[in-house]
Amino acid sequence: MQPTAPDELQVVIAFDCQRLLDADGPLPLEGVLHRNFSDLGPELLSDLKPTRIILPLFSAEHDAMAVIEILEGLKFSGQITVIGPDLPRPRLVERELRAMGPGVRLSLISP
Repeated sequence: MQPTAPDELQVVIAFDCQRLLDADGPLPLEGVLHRNFSDLGPELLSDLKPTRIILPLFSAEHDAMAVIEILEGLKFSGQITVIGPDLPRPRLVERELRAMGPGVRLSLISP
């Protein structure tokens, strides 16, 4: 995927990131479309044409590996940002997630 020009519309969807919200509202996820994992499908990607998808490393329903597998199956070519807890070896986890297909399109954020 080619980098987008600054004037192109950036559509960012956060899946199941409710636990990243605090009492004051979204943390760094302002301006992001929030959806449930159950909404993910070809219709959603076709309709919204997201340039980035944000997802938690772990949630009650799934983990990032399962979502990445689905995204790759749906031929999603945008950026993927995974937000994880404090991990002892975050770069190792990031390499494992990237190896599932997205390569450098994927980044892991861990405090």
